[in-house]
Amino acid sequence: MELTLKDISYILAFLIEIAVPIVLAAVISKKYRVSWSIFFLGLGLFLASLVRIPLNNYVNSILLNSSIKFIYPMTLIIIFASVTAGLFEEGVRVLGIGFIVKNKNYHKGLMYGVGHGGGGESMLFVGLSTLANYIIYKFFPGILPSAAIRQFDSLGWYLPLVGALERIFAIGIQVFLSVLIMHAFLNKRYWIISIAILIHIIVDFVAAYIQQTVGNMWLTEGIVFIFFAVSVFFIFYLKPKEKLEKEVNSSITI
Repeated sequence: MELTLKDISYILAFLIEIAVPIVLAAVISKKYRVSWSIFFLGLGLFLASLVRIPLNNYVNSILLNSSIKFIYPMTLIIIFASVTAGLFEEGVRVLGIGFIVKNKNYHKGLMYGVGHGGGGESMLFVGLSTLANYIIYKFFPGILPSAAIRQFDSLGWYLPLVGALERIFAIGIQVFLSVLIMHAFLNKRYWIISIAILIHIIVDFVAAYIQQTVGNMWLTEGIVFIFFAVSVFFIFYLKPKEKLEKEVNSSITI
């Protein structure tokens, strides 16, 4: 079977989406003696946060199909989806980091973020979906409607790789938000939680709104990259100085 550029792009995309979180978690676990249980905690709680999706769909149907004509319904849909993402995802992050993780430290915040944004979002929510879609399109096209086949055929070969790059950006942002929540609990500055919620809402809204109104993929990815770059800066900025770090690394605990 001859591989096309699109085949290679899909294969690399789901490998990146699945492998990057595993590699990051393995490095954190080995170097800083952080339990993999925190990775799976982040993964599981991310999946739990998806209970917001039926609520989003219900509100979307009201805004689009109601006899009441709403002004700018798509903007309202984006706002509502961004707010629920901020509230639900940061809510489970507060639950996990604040009330489940014991012996809190910075590196456990890193691991939780990789589990949340990498294990849950990148691996399961996106990576496995990309893999399943590719397998069906490549080997079982007969079960797809013709419209779906035409849509796959019309996709640029590079788009799966763009999606994988976006997952890397998203992991960076999710790790930053996890480190920020960990910082709030370590320093008893609980007002920072509201800042994390606001950041999450802003990032989701800006990316979705630009994509919806401008429709320029490269502009959208450029904006997401800026959020990613700022997030990476603050991940390192919030890292405690080694001589001030009080971590319990002699045992692996959750």
